[in-house]
This record gives sequence, C-alpha cells and structure tokens, in this order.
Amino acid sequence: MSLLADQITIAITVYSRRQFIKQAIASALNQSMPARVIVVEDCGPDPTLASFVKDEFGSRIEYIRNSRRRGLFGNWNACLERCQTEWITILHDDDFLAPEFVEAMIELETASPGCALYLGRTINVNEHGEPTPEQDGRTVSGRWMQRDLMDILYVPFCFAGHLFRVSDARAVGGFRETSFMCGDWEMWAKLMAFGGAAQSSRVVAFNRSHQGWDRGSNQVSRSGRHLPTTFAQHKRILALLAGSRALKFDRIEWQRRLPMSTRFLLQNSQTLSPRLLRYHVRLLLLSRPPHWRYALFQKMTRVGGVGFVKLASKMWRRMHSFAD
Repeated sequence: MSLLADQITIAITVYSRRQFIKQAIASALNQSMPARVIVVEDCGPDPTLASFVKDEFGSRIEYIRNSRRRGLFGNWNACLERCQTEWITILHDDDFLAPEFVEAMIELETASPGCALYLGRTINVNEHGEPTPEQDGRTVSGRWMQRDLMDILYVPFCFAGHLFRVSDARAVGGFRETSFMCGDWEMWAKLMAFGGAAQSSRVVAFNRSHQGWDRGSNQVSRSGRHLPTTFAQHKRILALLAGSRALKFDRIEWQRRLPMSTRFLLQNSQTLSPRLLRYHVRLLLLSRPPHWRYALFQKMTRVGGVGFVKLASKMWRRMHSFAD
C-alpha cells in the first residue's frame, strides 16, 4: 500500500526557545499535503510556552509536555511514544520544512518502496534563514537515489527532513539517549542497515546554525568531546558495515581519504586506554599525510611506537598548559 499523508506525523521538539518555534510549526502545518502535527516540549523552564504556542495555532496541533526533562534524544523517543501514525519525522524548534516535504516523501516512497529511511536535501541556513557557505557536498543523481552506510560513514546526513516508520525505529532500539551529539546519526545508520534508504533530489528542509556557545553542539565541541564522540560513531557504523554482506569497507582507502587527527592524539593520548591508544595509532600509520609535519610525526611514530605518541602528548599538554 502506498504511503499517504495522513499516515505521517511531524513532531516538533522544543525546550525553551520561542524565537523560531512559530516558523517551525507553520512550516509543518503549511504542507502541500497536510499531515498530523504535534509539539513535544521537554519539560522546559518557561511556564507560558504552551499557551504561547496554543494561542497561535489552537487545535491545528497537539501540544505535549513531558512530565520530566528527558534530554535531546530522550525527547525524540518521547515523540516516538506519542506518535499515533505509522510514519514520523522529527523537526527541531529552530529548523523548518519546505512546503513540499510530505509530497516529496510520498513521491520517494512510491519510487523506492520498502526502505526504512527516506530523506531529501537539506539546506543549511544562518540565524536569519539565509543559506550559509557550508552545505552538504553529496549529490543526488537524478530525481532520487539509493543510499547506503558508506554514504554516512564519516559525515551524517544534515538534519532535518527524514521520514521513517515508528515501528522500525523501535525495532533498532530507539534513539540512544546517552549520546552527546550522534543520536540522530546513529539512528539513520541503524535504519539503513535494517532496511535501506533512499534520498530525493528535492530540497525538503532547512537546518539553522547558531554561533553562540549556548548551542548544544557547540558546547560539545568546546568541551573537547566532539572528536572522541565522532570517532566512536565511526566505529559503530563500521560494526554495521562488518555485518553487511552487500557492502565492503576498505580501511586503508578511507584512512588515506580522511587522515587520523594528530591533534586528537596529542590532546588525548594521556587519558586513552592502552587498547584505544593502540587502535588510534594504527589509524595514524594507515593515513596519507596531508603535509610534511604530519609525515614527520607519522615517521617518528613508526620508529617510537605508542611510547613516542604518549611522550609527544605529554610535552604538548605541558606546553599548552603554560600558554593558558
């Protein structure tokens, strides 16, 4: 049976921000093919937020407030729990959909039935809604194309604009609530491994970026957890690839394309476990040097092994502690 608009829920998550929420909800309501719209508030600090939204949109939406704070990906699981349709898409309060999102997803499902994940192209915009220079470099051949795990091994799909079955998301364990920043990336990978994915060439969503350090992803970067978290997600996708007979992964080729970060080793070698340190040193030795300094560090690591990397890390940390 073909996908219908009334089988889709657009779930908009919010915690405390008012300045963008109306645009997000309006974009969900003003679809060329209307779908069900819910707003899920993660027990935010603003007691008037619900009335602020309801006064504007009334019965056109269902407003749900969690009884306790669940965090970003916990709130996404709350969306799955409260969804009353077979299909769902999740939209942040500061992002917004193109009017043809639902239409494009129905067209895509008709062209490529049976996938666990459908998506379109997402445009990155700044706080004023203007396109930014940083855009997803992946192209879509023709009107649509199949996607596999190799397409998101190192770079996740831009949020938002994804459609998936609630039952499929539950079957792969839901969103990992302890993830610092990779819960969506991990879910898309698990869904792709579970049932495949297809992407439309149509622009279906807009992702708003922010410069302030109050932004969750910016806080993760500032705390130094960005690279370790990203590397952990790489390994999770590699595990999914290892279990797939249809896909092959060439570690040497990929390390040549994306060299291991020497800065990560210098910053973290003192605190990594011996096993993880050996693992990342092997990645360094497989990498293609992007410049002569990297090649020199790599050559000295071949001679001195893990001991050299730990010594270099100790000296680097000492120098930077003096600079601070």
